[in-house]
Amino acid sequence: MSELSVDKITNSAGTDPLLKGTFAKDDRDIVAWTKTGNGTAETQTGLTVEVDGKVLYIASGASIAMPTLTAGTDYAIWVAPDGTLEADTSFTVAPTTGGRKIGGFHYAPGGNATFDLDAGDGGTTPQINEYSFWDLKWRPSVSDPRGLTLVGDGAFWAGIYLMSANHLTGPVHKYNVNPCRDGNPPELPDGSGNYPNAEPSNIFESLAYHGFRAPDYNEFQLLAYGVNEARSIGGSGPGNTGDVSDRGKDQQTSAWGVFDATGVLNVWGRDHILATSNQSLPNPSRGGLFRFARFARFGGGLGNGSEPGSRYVFSSSPAFSSTTSGGRGVCSHLILD
Repeated sequence: MSELSVDKITNSAGTDPLLKGTFAKDDRDIVAWTKTGNGTAETQTGLTVEVDGKVLYIASGASIAMPTLTAGTDYAIWVAPDGTLEADTSFTVAPTTGGRKIGGFHYAPGGNATFDLDAGDGGTTPQINEYSFWDLKWRPSVSDPRGLTLVGDGAFWAGIYLMSANHLTGPVHKYNVNPCRDGNPPELPDGSGNYPNAEPSNIFESLAYHGFRAPDYNEFQLLAYGVNEARSIGGSGPGNTGDVSDRGKDQQTSAWGVFDATGVLNVWGRDHILATSNQSLPNPSRGGLFRFARFARFGGGLGNGSEPGSRYVFSSSPAFSSTTSGGRGVCSHLILD
């Protein structure tokens, strides 16, 4: 691990509008950070960054100073005025006065599965999810990057955890909470209360409010790749999100670090069947015509025995909801100039 290497390029950023806000990478096509241990990381490309009126160059291999890390927590990466890189739980207040937020990552309650079909070996050792790293130019398309992991070769971002009912506070995908489902329906986007249930339209509207979409079949089978296939966790409830100590749920972590990916809760998907006649309206007060006949549910639930898996697909009426069906959002990947 290299020592911090910082070169001051200019002192004029505070007065030169062309330098203000500078953030550039020697290699624009990769994220700025790389994992070097369960709780350690460093730059994997050189950075040119303006902070506190100065433009600094930070070399590849510069370490990020870490606090005591807590499982299930997102950390922002800040650069201090002297070029020191620091991780902190605050996304709004710099750990060092004058610092600038330039990236982040998620410290997960377990590891990722091996990139093999039916690996099911995520384990229970807390560690940085290497696919959760983001920076100002390599990031998810939603405004809040917390609780997300990058799936595939920059294909899309997915919620690390199942969707939370209280999605208006903190990240949409939270660790160690009762997942959104019937009996714990999502908040209304206007903050006036909760939907009456977790039927697909309510899930989709809540996700869309934050810039997410429900996965389609192609996205779901990839985000769930690596789980222990043909397995459900059993029991009377899904347990809290990301609780890898509960009924071997670490076996249902995917290669990208998506927890409870299959065999825990069915996830509503946006794939649907159109009908030529009117269907039962999910909410009659919001329109008099509805011709989506059925929506997909992916992954399988806790009581589906050996049926669940990354390619499990079921379909249900748009007016259907249950305690075994919830949501998970996906969004696009951005590489910015």
